[in-house]
Amino acid sequence: MNKYLSVVLLSCATFFLVACEADKITYEGPDYIMFSDSLQTIAIQDAETYHEIPVVATTVCDYDRTFAVELIDKESNAIEGVHYDLASNTVTIKAGETVGAVKIRGHFDDFEETDSIGISLRLVVSKDKVWSLYGDNTKVVLVKVCPFDIERFVGHAVLTSTFFTEYMPTTDLRLIETLRDPEEKNGIILKDFLYDGYDIKVRFNTDDPLEPKLEMDPQIVALASEPFQGAIWGDNKLRVSQPANVTSFFNVCQGFFFQYMTFYVNEVGTVGTYANVVEWISDDEYEYLKRQGY
Repeated sequence: MNKYLSVVLLSCATFFLVACEADKITYEGPDYIMFSDSLQTIAIQDAETYHEIPVVATTVCDYDRTFAVELIDKESNAIEGVHYDLASNTVTIKAGETVGAVKIRGHFDDFEETDSIGISLRLVVSKDKVWSLYGDNTKVVLVKVCPFDIERFVGHAVLTSTFFTEYMPTTDLRLIETLRDPEEKNGIILKDFLYDGYDIKVRFNTDDPLEPKLEMDPQIVALASEPFQGAIWGDNKLRVSQPANVTSFFNVCQGFFFQYMTFYVNEVGTVGTYANVVEWISDDEYEYLKRQGY
C-alpha cells in the first residue's frame, strides 16, 4: 500500500474512533473515493474464489454509494471472461461505511504455470471525488499459484548445485530420492543429498502463497574430508545453514525449489554460500537418467 495513503486512511480511522469518545471529534475534510492500493498482487489458486480489491471513502454517508468500475485496456494484458471475471462492474460503499470492494476471480486452468497477468482498473467518479495525490485507478496482478501438496515434492528429483563446480567437478547432477519427514507437517527428507550416507531435511513455509519460502535447520551434509581431498579440518563435519540475507523458495506448479546453503566447519569457519536447485521428475525420467550413468 502507498505509505502516504496508509497514513491518511489510518488518520481517518482514528478520527472515526475518536468520534465515539466524549469530545466527538470527527473528520471534516473533502469526500474522496479511491482504491486502497495503487498496486495489488493476488494469488490465484482455484477458479471459484473471488478476491477483494478494496475501495475506500474518506467520509461516511447515510446512503449507499455505487460507482462504476472500468478496465483500462491499454494498460492490461488480460481479457475479462477469458482470464478473469469481475463479480460486478460496480462497487458499492454501504450507508454508514467507508469501505467497499471490487471482487475478482481468475480462470486458474487458463493460466500458464508462469503467467502473471496485469489488469488496470479505474473508478468512474466525478472529478471532485478524485484525490489528485492518489488518482482513481489501480493495477491488479494475478499470479497463478498451485495449492500446496506435499506429495508434489515426494519421489525422484534431480539436484544441481554451484557447490559441484568448486568441490565436485566431475558431477553434473545427482539423482536423489525424497520422502516425507514424519517429524514435520510440511517437511521432506532428501536422501544422499550431496554425498552418499548423508540426508538433509527441509520444510516448506506455506503461510503466504505469494512468498513460498523454503526453510532448513543447520545440519551435517558430509565429512569435511570428502570435498577437501582427505584433509581433516576441525571436527571433520561439513555443516550447512540457511543464510539470513537471501531467500530460498519453492514452486508447486513447476515442482522445484531453489535453495541457498552456507557451508562451514566448526572451529574452522565458513567455506562459502552455494545455490542448489532440486527439480522433481517422473519415474520414467529417473530411469532414463540412471541408464545414462547418473
